[in-house]
Amino acid sequence: MGGRTIIQGHNEEVKKADSLASHLNYRPDIDGLRAFAIISVVLYHAFPAYMRGGFIGVDIFFVISGYLISSIIFKGLEAGNFSFLDFYKRRVNRIFPALIIVLLACYAVGWFALMAAEFKFLGKHVLGGIGFIQNLVLYKESGYFDTSSELKVLLHLWSLGVEEQFYILFPLAAWALWRRRALVLPLLIGMAVISFGAGLYKLSVNPSAAFYMPQYRFWEILSGSLLAYFSVFGKSAQGAANGSLRTSNLLSVLGLVFLFASVVLIDKYKAFPGFWALMPVSGAVMMILAGPQAWLNSRLLASKPLVWIGLISYPLYLWHWPVITFIRIIGGDELNLLSGVFAVGISVLLAYVTYRFLELPLRKISPKFPKTPLLLTIGGVLAVLGGATFVKNGFVDRFGLPSSLKEREGYAQYFENSLPGWAYSSKHGLFEKYRFECDFFDVDSYRAGNATMTPRQQIDASCYTPVSNTKVMVWGDSHAQQFSYGLREALPSDISLLQVASSGCEANLPGRATGGRKYCDRSNEFALEVMRKEKPDVLVIAQLEGHDSSNNLKELAHVATASGVKKVIVVGPVPRFDQNLYQLVIRKYWSETPRRVSGNLLPVPHETDKLLTQRYADGAGGFEYLSAISVFCDQDGCLTYLGDDRKTGLVTFDYGHLTSMASLFFSEKALGPLIIKKLIETGYNVHPSN
Repeated sequence: MGGRTIIQGHNEEVKKADSLASHLNYRPDIDGLRAFAIISVVLYHAFPAYMRGGFIGVDIFFVISGYLISSIIFKGLEAGNFSFLDFYKRRVNRIFPALIIVLLACYAVGWFALMAAEFKFLGKHVLGGIGFIQNLVLYKESGYFDTSSELKVLLHLWSLGVEEQFYILFPLAAWALWRRRALVLPLLIGMAVISFGAGLYKLSVNPSAAFYMPQYRFWEILSGSLLAYFSVFGKSAQGAANGSLRTSNLLSVLGLVFLFASVVLIDKYKAFPGFWALMPVSGAVMMILAGPQAWLNSRLLASKPLVWIGLISYPLYLWHWPVITFIRIIGGDELNLLSGVFAVGISVLLAYVTYRFLELPLRKISPKFPKTPLLLTIGGVLAVLGGATFVKNGFVDRFGLPSSLKEREGYAQYFENSLPGWAYSSKHGLFEKYRFECDFFDVDSYRAGNATMTPRQQIDASCYTPVSNTKVMVWGDSHAQQFSYGLREALPSDISLLQVASSGCEANLPGRATGGRKYCDRSNEFALEVMRKEKPDVLVIAQLEGHDSSNNLKELAHVATASGVKKVIVVGPVPRFDQNLYQLVIRKYWSETPRRVSGNLLPVPHETDKLLTQRYADGAGGFEYLSAISVFCDQDGCLTYLGDDRKTGLVTFDYGHLTSMASLFFSEKALGPLIIKKLIETGYNVHPSN
């Protein structure tokens, strides 16, 4: 079927819609705006290096949704024929068919392709997706230790959760206020302003909550609701815009500039949503406000190719992320140009098939057919199935699991480390080995699903109380913690090892922590207090990333020596993999696991190490720079495992945190000897008995 036929069919569907929505004149330019949004999102996920800000497409969807659905609500209330039952039936009939088919497909593929731990969480996310609480589920899972979010098959359903939570509350609020119509507009504006302001504050103290929690994203949907109010009633802003073609054209040009600027200027490192989200939201508002007669809207957005993409945008959004994620999981690799194009092509094909052979036929089905009860029943079955899968830990011995996966299951279970159990960390004593008692991050609250940026009241006294005159101190984040075990084993017993290292906290001056990490400011403040009091002989600074961007290493070394530290060592980043190393072994290197690999390594640690090596050669920054990359990597690649066992000898239990064996290896081979050398320079005498 050609694009023209599809578009005409869509128009017929709109014309045949019931009285609740009959007031809505079909605007092909809004389908074109949907196309811009979905193209941005899909290309961002398939080619993140080239479409850095494509995730703003979701914000455009929020505005479009608010405009269209609020228009239906307002018109129904004004006509006196709004029905909650009718409204929610239409929501179910619109959302459920494609969602159900995607969830069923993901579950079926996952049954045969995923390890038990992966399948367990797929089940949890099926339940979250069909229950429209995926954003809440993901928020509970989010945090510093949530390292595998990009491999969550149903990650993208968070936005559907935000939307449907809005539409549970908004119709009730609008209905309750309708008898006092004069209050509706000021309250809409007030709710949008409060939501935006609350989101700004929450972004500064808890970025994950600001991103996932609905109350901090409602302002984006309410922006569309405000447009709907103005377009439906009286002397509307849209009516004013429609009165002048020049004004309409100006609005559409400005809107498109805002949208393209959003894709180019915004990236995942920006504090988002916050003020940055105003750009795509304003762009979408201006494009809708410009009206269908604006030249860009009528000639570009309403063009047949964009309208066609807009019509399949909902199923395309549902399909694209699972397709991309399954390709990455099963192939054990990031997408390249070829696999990215393949993923996009398959996603578009599945979206078209879903739209043409599922959504359109269901819209034409007889009203006597119990469509809504059937969809709700299937949804309920899916919810039960997903919940059972999670409770049963992914059905480890599920029927039909390929033997090739069964033999790898034991290996995967060995490294299973999901919340709240943190099985690997608990079983291997990492809390003790890496001294979590020296961490101001409230790990217990995080494990309970209540992550907080408020610091623990205190850390254990043993972290900052020396038991000998020779003192070495470790300062930084969890990538400093990981050296703790190796140093305690490798250094002589007459050396006291002090530690103030908090998860997600690069060494920095107090007051400079971003993202509302109050516990980081407290950790760094306390670290400096310990330095001033104990005057360590050697200070070791280490962190995940952000060397000389999140902080200033030269400045830190100066402050440390001014506080009484005699020698400073900065350890560069360790190599990091683009996924958990054990999953890489399972998916890509199972038949023959190489000692070193040169692929699947993130480039940033290597680029950072090269820069720091050049910048701080021969102690140029007032400290000794130690390249961890040079210890773990050579011209053949970076180490995957030590010793003879690829399981117990794996160098990292996730993407880049060292196992205890790798911690000891690094300390014995490089860090320990360098510390001893620095101690000798301060007058320390090495005793053979130590």
